Amino acid sequence: MVSDNLRSRVTDKASRLLHRIADELLNTNPNAIFRDGNSIMAFAEYEIEKVYINEYQVYKDEYLVATCSSCRIALSYCILDKYKKPVDAQHLVELEEKLLTRQQEMMHYRHFVNSDKIDDMRKEVALHRLTSAKYQYHQIQEQLTKSINVAKYCQQKGFDNETIRLRNTAN
Repeated sequence: MVSDNLRSRVTDKASRLLHRIADELLNTNPNAIFRDGNSIMAFAEYEIEKVYINEYQVYKDEYLVATCSSCRIALSYCILDKYKKPVDAQHLVELEEKLLTRQQEMMHYRHFVNSDKIDDMRKEVALHRLTSAKYQYHQIQEQLTKSINVAKYCQQKGFDNETIRLRNTAN
């Protein structure tokens, strides 16, 4: 009876110690990305916090550095910044803002075109502007995808550099 009680206390203490060690390793690992409640911790120096449904704030060493509308963009920002590409990271955020602006513009023109209160000439002009906004939207979307792919490449390259081991060959 006494030995069972002692065993459970030792087991609990060991479990708490292991959890604390695991948390410390996760928090200091330069390649770790993990969820911590309502936020995501990335690369031991970034925190991505979900503020609203479509708003994520990126903190680096507890300073706000960017605001994004998706977690994917926020994580890409962190990767690019981590690999010393701050211009690319800022460009990514600007592209996202442009994309959102075009999206709102397209919604405005769609609403305007579907309105019964406009004449044919204004409708034709609005349709032309809608077509132009759609084209720009797709162009920006392609640029955004390329920027995200650059971030993915940087992160993958970082993993490859860490896992490459030189072998001693017998000559």
